[in-house]
Amino acid sequence: KRMLRLEEALVRHEPGNWCLVTALPPQQPTVVVGLGGKPERLLDASELKKRPVPVIRRFTGGGTVVVNGGIVVTSLIVDKDCEACAPFPRDIMTWTEGIYRKAFSQMIDADKFALRDHDYVFQDRKVGGNAQSIVKDKWIHHTSFLWDFDEADMSYLTLPEKRPQYRGDRSHDAFLAKLGLLSGVDAGEGALKLASGLFDALGGAFDVEP
Repeated sequence: KRMLRLEEALVRHEPGNWCLVTALPPQQPTVVVGLGGKPERLLDASELKKRPVPVIRRFTGGGTVVVNGGIVVTSLIVDKDCEACAPFPRDIMTWTEGIYRKAFSQMIDADKFALRDHDYVFQDRKVGGNAQSIVKDKWIHHTSFLWDFDEADMSYLTLPEKRPQYRGDRSHDAFLAKLGLLSGVDAGEGALKLASGLFDALGGAFDVEP
């Protein structure tokens, strides 16, 4: 919740451009639903009754994610008049794909990292889910990177009625990949490496300060 509040405050009240990278500490699983998501369709009610966890809603769109200590959360918060990227959803997705491919190049085979529909994938498996919001003066591109996760926690999520074509009817086990296994580093070290990669990747468009 604190991370979501910080993002919203930066988007709505603070000047300038921001890049946030956070490895979430070990914690009870929390289900985060996008702004327009309908929990009654997205979540397995019987599983929630059996193993109750918090369910919260973020101020951006995007899909539903279970967050815990294996998630690395990133946010790019950019002024709409930035010349590097036009402030429209597809332009933002295309631009950030290139930024993250460069940022990950020291950890994984970046040629296999790509944007598919609205997800970041490694080959044909999802490694990051995205959410965006475009407001008066800024836009935010928020990503939850799946560094590690407990497969049992994925049972909170149903198979969405609307899902990417590349996913098909695959279960979460067959659809998701862990960046920790792909990179060989845990979420804490991965967040540091990703922050360093983003520092370099964003340097072509911004004067970046740590």
